[in-house]
Amino acid sequence: MQMNREPENSRRYLETSSYTYAGAYKNFLLSLPDDIPSIGMLVCGQITHPSMYFTEPSPYLEEAYYGKFASYPKYRFKNEDELYITAVSMIAGILRLNEAGFTTNRDVTKRITASCRQASVLFSAILKAKGIPCRSRAGFMDFGNAGDSYMEHWVNEYWDFKESRWVLADVDGYYEYEPRFGYSQFDLPRRKFVTASEAWLGLRKNTLDKKLDLFSPTPLEGACEYLLMDFHALLNNEIFYSYQPLCLRGGIQTLDESELRELDELAELLAEPDKNITQIEHFRDANEKWSVLTNNTQNIYYDAFL
Repeated sequence: MQMNREPENSRRYLETSSYTYAGAYKNFLLSLPDDIPSIGMLVCGQITHPSMYFTEPSPYLEEAYYGKFASYPKYRFKNEDELYITAVSMIAGILRLNEAGFTTNRDVTKRITASCRQASVLFSAILKAKGIPCRSRAGFMDFGNAGDSYMEHWVNEYWDFKESRWVLADVDGYYEYEPRFGYSQFDLPRRKFVTASEAWLGLRKNTLDKKLDLFSPTPLEGACEYLLMDFHALLNNEIFYSYQPLCLRGGIQTLDESELRELDELAELLAEPDKNITQIEHFRDANEKWSVLTNNTQNIYYDAFL
């Protein structure tokens, strides 16, 4: 069917950003396995999610994957996200902890501690290096199987040339090894993931039939943050969590209705990124308000000149 043909723009996702560029590590990435599940499990095996250190340790996870969480060095940050924003920095960090490479059965002392956005960036970098179109996506994941709630999460889509489709993959989890769900985390059902555009438009129109379990002050603010991260990720610019437009530094409540409608327009475009990629690029180029970003450090310097 025509709808299953490779989108003309899929190969744009072979291009790298400052985050997914492998640099001197490209040959190292090429030496990794070529099949998606093996790559995905290797990424899972090098990273510990920061949440593991702020919840009651799971004896099952400690025995099966991590080793004792109590052995994690006290002098290391329990969230190293800001140390590992790019793929190059993650690879360097992983090799520093164990020069044998991307190994299996690493315990927590030999893993970097980073969250889902970082895992997604690393997976994208590996697949791009291997000639497989891949893009990071920011949205909301059902970590159970019943659709009871959806939490903030980054995943990946990679292009399957044989089946001519984008495949949804999550390399920041361990349900691959648990048969309770009956599917692979490297080929997830679409119902598992609510895109940021779906969440935003559903909240704006009061039609969202899924519960969002977010850290943000309001669901709409969380949807806005992820909408803008997904917008940039679809343009091969996998921005860090704290990178947001200056106009949002006071919160979403400072936006007027015309600005909210601009975000509605963006969300409509992101709902079909392959169809609308040219318009998405135009939106970026024509709306500096949403495409020129700041972060907390820049805000400090900005305040100094006010």
